[in-house]
Amino acid sequence: MTYSDFKIRKAAEWINFYDGVIGYPTEAVYGFGCHPESEAALAHILDIKQRPWQKGMLLVASNIEQVIPFVATSGLDQLERLLEPKDYPVTWLLPVDSYVSPLLTGTHKKIAVRLSSHPTVQALCEHANSAIVSTSANRAGQLPLTQAHQVRAQFRLDLDQVVSGNVGGFAKPSAIIDAETHQVIRAY
Repeated sequence: MTYSDFKIRKAAEWINFYDGVIGYPTEAVYGFGCHPESEAALAHILDIKQRPWQKGMLLVASNIEQVIPFVATSGLDQLERLLEPKDYPVTWLLPVDSYVSPLLTGTHKKIAVRLSSHPTVQALCEHANSAIVSTSANRAGQLPLTQAHQVRAQFRLDLDQVVSGNVGGFAKPSAIIDAETHQVIRAY
């Protein structure tokens, strides 16, 4: 096992067993993450970011099976959208299952999900055996951070672990598209 594998496994343990909050690289920026069913961790992320709960957060996953538990039955037929090839990351809005915490969805009736091609995100989701929360690593109103040392310097006392790695080659956050209506909420 490499050191990187060890760090990813440890981050997945924090997420799964200890209501942990981690920092990790995504396609364009570093993100904060936790298990989507951990109310304590969701609240902690909102506190760290100083972000109102009403805005909601999104999920990243390595495969569709990890997303299914969070999607309402009425949205399952829209899951194939996640597999549509794009030249940039896309977050899809799908009907949310009623059990999902409003700390994750905010005041929205849909949940934001993205199948990530980033190797660290994929490994974290595989080891956690779940989709994980993803929201940019920054305080509300500040620029997102793009390097592990920046995240550690600013948030070391707030996070259980920071997973080192390079962000992907994308300069902007993912596009956001409603899977049902095809409405583009945020263009890439």
